[in-house]
Parts: sequence; C-alpha cells; structure tokens
Amino acid sequence: MTRVLLIGHGAREHAIAAALHRAGVSLVSRMVMRNPGIASLSETVSIGDLSDVEAIEGLSSIDYAVVGPEQPLSEGVADALESREIPCVGPRKAVARIETSKIFARELLSEVAPSAIPAYVVAHNASDVETAIVEIGLERIVVKPDGLTGGKGVRIFGEHLNNKEDVLAYAQQMIARDGGVVLEERLEGTEFTVQSFVDGRHVVPMPLVRDYKRAYDDDKGPNTGSMGSYSQADHGLDYLSKSDIESALSIMRAAIDGLRKRTGLEYKGILYGQFMKTSAGVKVIEFNARFGDPEAMNVLTIMKTSADDMFQSIIDGHVKTPQFDPLATVCVYVVPEGYPGAAVVRDAEIRVPDTTKSHLYYASVYERSGKVYTTGSRSIGILATGTTVADAREQAYEDVRRVGGRVRYRTDIAKGV
Repeated sequence: MTRVLLIGHGAREHAIAAALHRAGVSLVSRMVMRNPGIASLSETVSIGDLSDVEAIEGLSSIDYAVVGPEQPLSEGVADALESREIPCVGPRKAVARIETSKIFARELLSEVAPSAIPAYVVAHNASDVETAIVEIGLERIVVKPDGLTGGKGVRIFGEHLNNKEDVLAYAQQMIARDGGVVLEERLEGTEFTVQSFVDGRHVVPMPLVRDYKRAYDDDKGPNTGSMGSYSQADHGLDYLSKSDIESALSIMRAAIDGLRKRTGLEYKGILYGQFMKTSAGVKVIEFNARFGDPEAMNVLTIMKTSADDMFQSIIDGHVKTPQFDPLATVCVYVVPEGYPGAAVVRDAEIRVPDTTKSHLYYASVYERSGKVYTTGSRSIGILATGTTVADAREQAYEDVRRVGGRVRYRTDIAKGV
C-alpha cells in the first residue's frame, strides 16, 4: 500500500486527506495541532513543527509527501524531503517564491507576461515609496508586503489606508519586516481563481472557483483567509469566457517556464492563480504555491480521478488530466465570534452534528477529550454539492445552521448565483 506523508492541519489538508483516503493510501500526518478530521483518516499522526522532517518517524517508508500550507514550503520542507529521496507534491523553496515573495513574483511576471500585471514599484526605503505614490497616484495605490501574511497583508487606499501618511507608515513597516514592499496600481474588475496541477512543464486546470474574502455579508469588513466559495456544475464561471480562461492558463504556463529558466528547478505541485478580469484583459493579482483554502474543498470533493494517481503523475513528470463529477459546490466557513480581530473567541467548544448531508472539513480547531474547540481562526468548512449552485447552497446552509457554539458565518455565500 502506498504510504503518503501529509503536512498541514487545516480544512485544506482535511480535504486532501479525504481524497487520499478515498484513493486507498496509508496516510501519515504531520500537524501542529490535532485536527480530528485528518486524524480519523490517518494511520499515524505526529504533532510538531511542520518543517522539522527529522522529527517525523518512519520517513524511510514514505512513498511521497504532500505539503498543504505555504509556510513550510517557504522554509524549504520540500527540499529537505527530497534530499532524503522522498518525492514531494509541493515546490522547492526557490520556486515557491512565486508565492512567498511578492517582489520575486512581480519581477518574474514583468519578464514573462508583462501585460498581465499592473503598474508597480518595488520600494526599499521611504524615498521609493514617495516615488511610487507619484508614479501610480495616491488614490490608486495598493500596498503588498513581500513576505507571507496569511492572506491578510494587502492594504488598499480608500479601504484600509486613508491618506498618504497611512501609506508611508504601512509601507515602511513592511520594509522594516521584509526589506522591501510592492506598491502597485489597484485593479478593477471581477476576480476568479484557477487552480492547476503542475508537473514542471505542464499545467492542468481544475474546476474554477469563486471565493469571498471579506468578513461580513455584502463583501464588507476586513479581508480574511476566505469565508466561503462556490463552483458551478459545468466547472466554469458564468462571467468568464473561454478566452479569459485560456489567457489565465497561458500566464500560468509562462510563469512555470520562467521559474524553470530562472532557477533551474521544475515546479511540481499545485499552482493557484488569483486573477482579475479587467477592461484591459486578464491580470494577475497573485500566485499561491499550493491549493487554496477553501478552494481545495470545492475541487477535491468532486474529483473522480484518484488523488494518489494525480499526485504520482505530478511526481513522475507526466501529469494526468483528472475527471470531476458534473456537480456544483458551495462551501461556507463557520468561524469563531469576533473573527477576524482581537476580540475573537478562543478555546470555546463547537458542537458539531453527528451526521450531515454536507461534507464537513475541520480547519483551525483542536480536539480534547472528544470535544472540538476554536483557536481564533476559521473553524469548519461545510461543503455541499448539488446539480445547481442554488441546490448546493441550500444544503450547505441547512447544515451550517446545525453547528452550535460561539460561532458565526456569512449568510450570502453564492447568493443569487
């Protein structure tokens, strides 16, 4: 039996674990905290630093590893595993920089797909920030930290930054942290996500997903990791044309080729492209070097092809074209009261129904004495399928309302779709 090491402990990793479990593998899981959903599907569980591969017992029996979150990728966990002859579905540190360094990503794209990015300036000091404000225009400024921020670091003038002093202060704060910061022109249009399986040279897309980043209904409040998402039964999105999708894929292929030429390494794993359809064409907001969360739940739940076969085909350099059920999906995140913010409720019990028609994926929670508790981040992803988005939405919210405790959720995920 194939033995797979899964690194990570969120709902994304729970969805990966469920897909691998359906494929019949023996799962060895490494988590920072014990996710009850992943643990229930694993032969072996170890708790500790996700990048400390030396602390994981039985590495010699592992056939390959799958890395869920970005932080261990940024710390070189794929390099550490492959140095021990354990293939990894997850890029090495040098090519994972397409997510872990916004400066690296913008400079790469300016070479391989210059029309796909907005005007930008890389700032290393206050003078550079002043130059960016003049060149881009204060009211058009977006400030993007170079390093990882858990999806919550981007600040937009007029929403998070109210004047020039705010822009200067935040940019300098990020320069002090990372050594540099990206200031770029704000894009206007409609966002969409393309997730793809990548074997180093080929990019194979999954069903398209639309997610909802804002904390509250009607897209109000601060950005979060995401509060929910949906996908359509035809695996597209009504507001996108075939040429829009092909434009996004061509940008992703150019990025993969550019990474190989720049680093000498092949990118093997999942590439997540966040795009915006604008009046000037498809533009890149950012790339991620792993599955999205919640988007992994939307696509893996309906993937008919064996996850084991897919991941091994990535490692072998001959990525398969997967098959997906012709179903719509809706995911709604249940989060602690006060999320996101300093007043978020932690260590509160969540009462989960014994049975649901939806798929329930545990996120940032922990289990103690058979009970599940909040940590301060997103708690549970509830994913329903249906012949239409409306059907899936109805089922998802029916099950969301059955979750008890000091939790909340957006009520408008996929509303009106």
